[in-house]
Amino acid sequence: RIRQSELLANGVDLVVISIGKPEIGKKLIDHLEVTNGEEWIFVDPANILYDALELNSGIETTFFSPDIPFAFRDRFFGMNGRKDGTKDLFDVLGKWKDAVYIPPKTEQAFQQGGVFVFKGADTAFAYYDAGAGTHLEVSKAVAKALKVA
Repeated sequence: RIRQSELLANGVDLVVISIGKPEIGKKLIDHLEVTNGEEWIFVDPANILYDALELNSGIETTFFSPDIPFAFRDRFFGMNGRKDGTKDLFDVLGKWKDAVYIPPKTEQAFQQGGVFVFKGADTAFAYYDAGAGTHLEVSKAVAKALKVA
């Protein structure tokens, strides 16, 4: 689903970095049945990269960002060009019901993510999740990466 082969064929390396401990990352890769996940999924237990990128974090951001209801509306009703709908959401949530992992630091439970495309040392594209569920569509992330390649 991530279209990793399309990225690799165009000279784009896919790297996913998550909070957590290495042993938990391995369990999650196995649980989600991610092919060769050990090669491209990494963990940041001390939050070094998340802090350096200044990703959004906190209880307000996680639960009360005004972007959250709009993101779900767009996903459910295909508004604002959103085309991924609910299928991916329900697929992911269906797998997470059996995967409960506690982050190494309590405050990491409120950490948001993002999507970044780098060209060498330069940031070619940056998207910061505004709150829970406000993720960039995978197809848009892939398009940005291929445009930079």
